[in-house]
Amino acid sequence: MHLPPCPAGAWLPLIALTALMACQTADGGRSSHLELGRADNPLMRLPFFGGGVGHLLRYLHPLAVAPGTPPRGRLSELRSELDANYVSYRGAQLWKLNFNSSRASSMLEEDHDEEELPEEAPSSSSPDEQFNEAVALFDRFFSFEPDSEAKMRPLEVLLLLLIHNCAGGQVLLWRSVSVPELSGLSGLPLALLTLNGSELYAATFEGLQWLSPTDLRRYDIFSPGSSFQINRRYRNGSHVQRYYGHQLWKVHETRLALPELRAFWRHFGSEVWNINQDGIDILIEQRNVADAKQYMERVGFSYNVMISDIEAAIDETYAEVPAAEHPLDSVRNNSLPWLEPEGSLMNWRRYHDQADIQQFQQLLLERHSDLVEIIQIGVTRNKRPLEVIRVSNGHPDNWAIFVDAGLQARDWLSPAALTYALSKLAHLWPKAKGQSQGQREGRAEKAMRRIDWYFLPLANPDGYQYSRHTDRLWTKNRAHDPASGCYGVNLDRNFGHAWGEGSTSNPCKNLYRGAQSFSEPESRAVRNFLAGMREYLGAYVSLSGYGQAITYPWGDADFVTENQPELKKTARRAVLALRRLNQAEYSAGTSYRQKLARPGNSADWVQDQIAPQLVFNLFLKDQGRYGYLMPPHYIVESGEEVFEFLRVIAQQLE
Repeated sequence: MHLPPCPAGAWLPLIALTALMACQTADGGRSSHLELGRADNPLMRLPFFGGGVGHLLRYLHPLAVAPGTPPRGRLSELRSELDANYVSYRGAQLWKLNFNSSRASSMLEEDHDEEELPEEAPSSSSPDEQFNEAVALFDRFFSFEPDSEAKMRPLEVLLLLLIHNCAGGQVLLWRSVSVPELSGLSGLPLALLTLNGSELYAATFEGLQWLSPTDLRRYDIFSPGSSFQINRRYRNGSHVQRYYGHQLWKVHETRLALPELRAFWRHFGSEVWNINQDGIDILIEQRNVADAKQYMERVGFSYNVMISDIEAAIDETYAEVPAAEHPLDSVRNNSLPWLEPEGSLMNWRRYHDQADIQQFQQLLLERHSDLVEIIQIGVTRNKRPLEVIRVSNGHPDNWAIFVDAGLQARDWLSPAALTYALSKLAHLWPKAKGQSQGQREGRAEKAMRRIDWYFLPLANPDGYQYSRHTDRLWTKNRAHDPASGCYGVNLDRNFGHAWGEGSTSNPCKNLYRGAQSFSEPESRAVRNFLAGMREYLGAYVSLSGYGQAITYPWGDADFVTENQPELKKTARRAVLALRRLNQAEYSAGTSYRQKLARPGNSADWVQDQIAPQLVFNLFLKDQGRYGYLMPPHYIVESGEEVFEFLRVIAQQLE
């Protein structure tokens, strides 16, 4: 870099200051160039390169020590020499003490005799009193009270104790609510030795979480579940749609004809996610949150904020459940071997891309070639294949059941749950005859083997991938409308029955029905494939999220179908089966009564044109707490519910 020439006298002040500093140091005076940088020194106030004289002197001689000052180790921090009140915590560690009686007992060495342990005196005190006694005991032996006016009390929830030893002070984080009765300190060293680096790192964020109203994991750049890592892997472009500050509200009102409710929807709600018996789930943009609250106070409607930050909830859907925290503990006890098929990328601890689902289907085809067949029924506008996987024993008298999922792109739960049920079905099929289980389970498995199963895990792969990488709340496919420049058709409004009702002709809206019925290659592929199964199709099931309900036609009007008694009976059996499975509470009824399926959906068209024995829409979890942003913790649970529902359908067909 070329510097402009300076006048001859420009450097005289600096030369004079440096000479004065050298003379003071040579004379052994108390002042030095380090003391010139102190905050209380007048020279510190002089501007020089934007940082003061002390910055320059520190740069010229960074490791110098003032005369008469004892050595203090490393002096790499600039502020340690520029601020007289600076306290260094170099080498300090953050510890978390886990007082768990079972864990501590498992770590005791086998050669320790019971006589060596101090005898525990019986106590009838409360757990809080026991905790306080343990804290006081530990503080008395190990803590060090610094010279300060503010005394840190060891009985607070967050305990910052300075352990004084030869290595210097250490900051201790201690959070606990229940501890065993302790009359000595024999268990403390063992508890301290149980923390490794990763546990200590995770415990740090866990211990500090209660201090912050936001999720600290969003700022933990080293955690796979952090916003940084998630955006780096999946959403790392400027084109990604963000939803910072957006909220999901549940308005406890279902009378859509009310003028106040329609005005609220029109002015403040960007989109209605769901309408059910509990109310209306409305997405509120960040800019409208304050005005929406004032409006609700004025009209007197009751509501709940289900999701306070949509962007943070989106991050949760990209995270992966740790193996140790898996809902059914499959990794540790191997009770569910179909959860981790060898060679597959699918593990159902997170939501997977379309490529992972395709690889999983190919793996099933390779390992169960006598049962599994992959049928391509069409391609999307972006040339992605629509693949149906068939699981059957090949018997000509079998009924067929067709199950699709993922018509709504932002619905990630139904494809994950359906692939889980498919993995379980393929794993148990060859072993069903050799199992010695109860009579009820034997009949159900026998009924499932007499069915030709057809699964379409991704009915909208273009929209699904776009939701994965660009707009998490995208719900349509990726068809382009040249006139408006907008993209997408809602596939659940594109089927022929009652097409055009309850939807919009605006291509830029989420409920856009398309230029005509079956205008999209996805809906046409399903129509043509089901039309060829007319003679032996026994049941049609469409999985969706969310609503936690089992519905059957019709969705456009409150009419009765010829097979409604059988549909109602089967739905009630499924509700009881799901309740026995995991205490899940599902509602049942027509789509019109449940306010879940609207005109133009696939189930109504199948009932009208194909007329199988059973036609259902299964809306998975939940009822509005997470909506379409279900965390991956619920994948396995929902997959078990899908498998149980399909077992009920198979028994009913038999």
